[in-house]
Parts: sequence; C-alpha cells; structure tokens
Amino acid sequence: MNKPVIACLEASAAARSVCDYAAWAAATLGAPLALLHMLAEVDRPDVMIGETSLTAQLGEVEAERRRLRMAQGQALLAECAARLKPSGYEKAQQLQKQGSPAEILQELTETRLLVLGDDGARHPVGSPLESLIRLHRGTVLAVPETFTAPSRALFAYDASMECRKHLARLTASPLLYGMECHIVMVNGNATALQDAFEALHKAGIRAQAFMLEGTSVADSLCRHAQAHNIDLIVMGAWGHSQRRRYFIGRHAADMLFRRRLPLMLLR
Repeated sequence: MNKPVIACLEASAAARSVCDYAAWAAATLGAPLALLHMLAEVDRPDVMIGETSLTAQLGEVEAERRRLRMAQGQALLAECAARLKPSGYEKAQQLQKQGSPAEILQELTETRLLVLGDDGARHPVGSPLESLIRLHRGTVLAVPETFTAPSRALFAYDASMECRKHLARLTASPLLYGMECHIVMVNGNATALQDAFEALHKAGIRAQAFMLEGTSVADSLCRHAQAHNIDLIVMGAWGHSQRRRYFIGRHAADMLFRRRLPLMLLR
C-alpha cells in the first residue's frame, strides 16, 4: 500500500504553504496526496437548572457555530484542491474529520508524511503545533508561511542508534535525490560523521559532511543553515530519555522554536 502525504489544513496564513509543501513532498516521494481538515469537538453547554430555554438557545448557538466551522473547512479543502490541479493533482483526497486531535491522528496510522503549518507560537512547548507533532506517530514536516521548493537539505546527525536508523531510511528514500545534502554533527565524533557521509555517498546522494562546535546545538544548526542557504532541515524527533515517547526531544523543540525553514522530524 502506498501511504499518502497528508496536508493538515486550517484557516491560517500558512494554509497555502502547507498545501504547496505537501504537493512537493508527494511528488518527491511518489506518494498520493490527501487534504485533511480537523473539526474539533465543542463541549456541550452545561445544563442550567430552571433555565431550560436558555440552555436550549445555547445549544442552538453551538450547533450553528459547528455548522459554520464545517462549512469553512469544506471551503478551505475545496480551495486547496483547486490550487493543486495545475500541479497534476486532479483528485487529491479531501478529508474532514471530527474529534479531538488525538483521536483523529490515531486514525492516521497509514501516513507517509504529515505536513503542518507554523502556528506562530512564541515557544513550541505546549503549542498546538508541538501537541500535534507529539501526538502523531509518524514523520512530520512543519512548514513556514512561504513555500520554497527545497534544493539543499541539512541532516542533523548525532550517531545515536535512532539516528542511524533514520540515516538508513534516508538512503533508501527518494527524498534527498536531486538535492545537495549537508550532514552535520555538533560536538560529535569525526569517524561516525565520515561513516554517515559515506553511506549517503554510496546511495547516490550528493552529500557534504560538516563538524560544528558550539554550546547550543540548535544555534549551531541554524547558523549553518543560514550560511549555506539551506532550505530543508531534517532531524530525529525524539530525545533520548525514557519519556521520549511523550515529548519531542530538546534539540528538536529548540529547532521548532528557532527555525525559519521547513523542519522534517523523523520517527
């Protein structure tokens, strides 16, 4: 089964960018494309003893709000579907699902990539974007408001067992083919970096290896990205603590906060 790339859409300034990055990813990976609008459940108004008419009116107001949110979401899906047609996606699947984000994302087990827009939060921890990334079990691409087709990627490598798995997946994936890939370590082991570089090179990926030093991994990566015109950052999502299944890693969280580029977090 060819798993789809899913663009998670909401009425925001990043909606068109989410749509464009999802189309780029689907074309690059050779995957089908789906558009998703999540309709969050709204709590029912509390029953007010002796005020049944007021409670009924509140219920009607909430029902109307839900209807309008559903209509807004359907219009957004239709607009993005129309935007994709010139790119060759005549029949991108349109999905509108109701429920909590956890319930909806739990259904999306067969997903190649989930594309999310920047929510503008000043800090990622506890933000809607961070929550969606934490809840989703697969790889996520968090994108800015403006689309630029990636041509030069940075892969943040730390030689951990998890990161070596990510390296193996990247060498078998079409994601980096045709791109220049900078494989970057911060305060790492030169031999491990060279081994990773050779793995990319043997896979036919145009790679360069860089060893950086710095007290902040995120700052070092961001400076390198800016200096070398990087337009896609790829790294592992999880930290190395026993609780890593519940929180994105510290370096990933820092990059989510500081980056101005699309950030792909690998699972």
